[in-house]
Amino acid sequence: MDSVSAKWPALFAVAERLARVRTLDEVVEVVRSSAREIVGADGIAFVRCEADRCAYIAEDGVGPLWAGQSFPLSDCVSGWVMRNGEAAVIPDIYTDERVPHALYRDTFVRSMVMVPVRTGGASFAIGAYWARTGAPPPDALQLLQLLGGNIGIALGNVALHDSFEVLNRTAAAVAAERDIDRVVQLITDAGVELTGAEFGAFFYNLVDERGESYMLYSLSGVPRESFAAFPMPRNTAVFAPTFGGEAVVRSDNIRLDPRYGHNAPRQGMPEGHLPVTSYLAVPVVSRSGEVHGGLFFGHHREGVFNQEHESVLLGMAGHAAIAIDNARLNQVSENELGARRLAESELRDLNATLERRIEQRTEEIRAAFEQLEESERRFRILVDGVSDYAIYMLDADGYITNWNAGAERIKGYTAQEIVGRHLSTFYTPRDREAGMPARTLETARRTGKFEAEGWRLRRDGTEFWASVVVDAIRDEEGTLIGFAKITRDLTERRAVEERLRQSQKMEAVGQLTGGIAHDFNNLLTVISGNLDIAARVLGDGEGTARARRSIGNAMKGAERAAALTQRLLAFARRQPLSPEPLDLDTLVAGMSELLNRALGELVKLDVAGTPGLWPVEADPNQMENALINLAVNARDAMPAGGTLRITTANARIETSQGDVPPGSYVLLTVSDTGCGMPPEHLTRVFEPFFTTKEVGRGTGLGLSQVYGFVKQSGGHVVLHSEEGRGTSVEMYLPRFVGTLVEGEEAETLAVDERSGRGETILVVEDDDEVRAFSAEILRELGYRVIEASDGPTALRTLEEVGSTIDLVFTDVVMPGMSGKDLGDELRRRRPGLGMLFTSGYTGNTISPAERIDPEAPLLAKPFTSSELAERVRDLIDAAATRRLAADGQS
Repeated sequence: MDSVSAKWPALFAVAERLARVRTLDEVVEVVRSSAREIVGADGIAFVRCEADRCAYIAEDGVGPLWAGQSFPLSDCVSGWVMRNGEAAVIPDIYTDERVPHALYRDTFVRSMVMVPVRTGGASFAIGAYWARTGAPPPDALQLLQLLGGNIGIALGNVALHDSFEVLNRTAAAVAAERDIDRVVQLITDAGVELTGAEFGAFFYNLVDERGESYMLYSLSGVPRESFAAFPMPRNTAVFAPTFGGEAVVRSDNIRLDPRYGHNAPRQGMPEGHLPVTSYLAVPVVSRSGEVHGGLFFGHHREGVFNQEHESVLLGMAGHAAIAIDNARLNQVSENELGARRLAESELRDLNATLERRIEQRTEEIRAAFEQLEESERRFRILVDGVSDYAIYMLDADGYITNWNAGAERIKGYTAQEIVGRHLSTFYTPRDREAGMPARTLETARRTGKFEAEGWRLRRDGTEFWASVVVDAIRDEEGTLIGFAKITRDLTERRAVEERLRQSQKMEAVGQLTGGIAHDFNNLLTVISGNLDIAARVLGDGEGTARARRSIGNAMKGAERAAALTQRLLAFARRQPLSPEPLDLDTLVAGMSELLNRALGELVKLDVAGTPGLWPVEADPNQMENALINLAVNARDAMPAGGTLRITTANARIETSQGDVPPGSYVLLTVSDTGCGMPPEHLTRVFEPFFTTKEVGRGTGLGLSQVYGFVKQSGGHVVLHSEEGRGTSVEMYLPRFVGTLVEGEEAETLAVDERSGRGETILVVEDDDEVRAFSAEILRELGYRVIEASDGPTALRTLEEVGSTIDLVFTDVVMPGMSGKDLGDELRRRRPGLGMLFTSGYTGNTISPAERIDPEAPLLAKPFTSSELAERVRDLIDAAATRRLAADGQS
């Protein structure tokens, strides 16, 4: 069971409590007593929008926050959430510009999640707080949104309950009232209370005893002086629908209405007028069709009024019309004394009818609210439960009729932007030209369903890989009335699958490469070693000279084969590395002369370092090989000349790049001004043996060697190229956080004689020919040699000969016990025993991430007799020096 599912019982319990509340205070108490436990937070705050401020009306936390206080909407996260209508997930409050840091410094809060509470009326928000950074768990947002949805329904119920009370109270009051001024004031006050307007006005016509008509008004929410300096509204384009009794005018921003601001002399809102943005005006029309006037309500914020407010005010306008009719009827009855009895009878009948109509209308409004509430509840459950899907409806012609939050998240359009537009909006130009939208609808119309995957467009023009299902919707007679469409964003999953396929392919090639390289390097060791021996034993005659030339050519071939093998191992990320702290600026500067020779006279080398460049940890030889490979590639891409630029920089990777974690890196960029590559080549440039050069030029292993080396060093490689614009290779190597020792170089002793002095060396090698070659060379050098074909044999030999062994020379990759395991066991039995490893391929025996022990270095196969002689002599002499130092200290 996931963490969200585990919270369902608690959420259901809260939902049941919220279903019974009837006041805001009761809602606040439920939030204060349960929200913190459900979300698993250190604190909870419940916020209401009051004019331009955020009022903190409830909190529950490990420390005090701001209960009872209020702040400007623009100065708090809750204000941002309520204004934008979207959640805010903030892992660290001191890195988010939406957070007023000064307000939080004296609190325990370090991370938070804040979501809007949608009520259909007033704005609310609920926030969860944690006392540490990065604390919000993955399910916190979903839990808070589910809780916010229940709270929103409860607040809607409270508003509905309050609306019923206001309606009943107002209806009863106006039914009994005969003074027309008092009637319109009651109606105006009730309208302000029901809609949440900042102010309201009732402009109405009145006929005096002489039959003259004039306009009066009532105000609510502001003093009468607010309008005293302005003339009565005229029958302009904005006011005409109301005073003409034609329609309700509701606008989220009246200043953007095309009918607004066209009348002289002010061309809009007069100076000093109360600021009006949200606007709602309802005509008050009598049963006879006479327009008595209009109810007008305003608010300085956008989007305050909705369809529910419009419906309620239409009912209120009906009450007002009836009340005005009653008042006028009462006035007429007083003036017409002769018809007084009849008028009173009619008035009683009218009042009785009015009460019945009020009850009927109230019941209709109640039923409409309950139906709307149930519809909204189901829709919220749908939206919150399937947020990974875009769910929306189309009419029979493919035009969008509604839109859910998942669709807005995936496609980027709000409902206001997309409703009414055609399905083809989401298709790429090539699919639209191919008629794909029409075929989609036709298939769904004919078969009942269309399913497919393909590229689709977001609002910002980017493409994403989508799974699409379109179902045809028909009425009871079978007539097509529209389509239901579900879209899921599979871009990330598709990319992961593609990376997995590529990784599996590269791993398979790497395993094959490593296996071949192991056997090939053993063969090369035997070939090159014996050629070396043959060259040394030949005489100086004329035939001997020709033989030496042939042997030399054979040695060059063996060396080229060895270099090719090393490139294969580098690509496969299985080459043995000896990483050490490096300053890349120093390394590049030291290679400048070599690179200039490799580039030739037609290519200019431009090197730009970075002051304060971080050190890295990498194998310097392989780093130089990578730069040479890239330089040669760049030279071949610029046959007519150009510029090769090498730059360094400190960089950060903020998000994971496959197997490369976020963190601090050093960026080494090698770019050229050459011919570049076509797009279809970019996905294959790091594959082994893939080359864009003509036959006979290049092995196709240069970039794969660079890729393998950087990946094996824990880094990341990115290649950019455009035909005619050149190529750029970016190598990200992990920052080394230790101390970089500058100015110290390995001391090289001038030792002319590398021969042995009778020391005993244990040679452990499973390949008979390689073991024979190694033993022969060591014996020629004057060492006593003991041979072992595997690890167990070597261990038995150590037990037999004891302390007479001065050095163990062992292969790494051997069946049964590996060379590394053998070395660990030998050192356990005899601490301080000298070790020299050799291998053409270490496989998984020595991890690429492991540092090679300086006292047990690795001699890569194939090796020559001189290389073996020098490495063995150095190790034995170093061990002797350490023993002398230890004896002197003792």
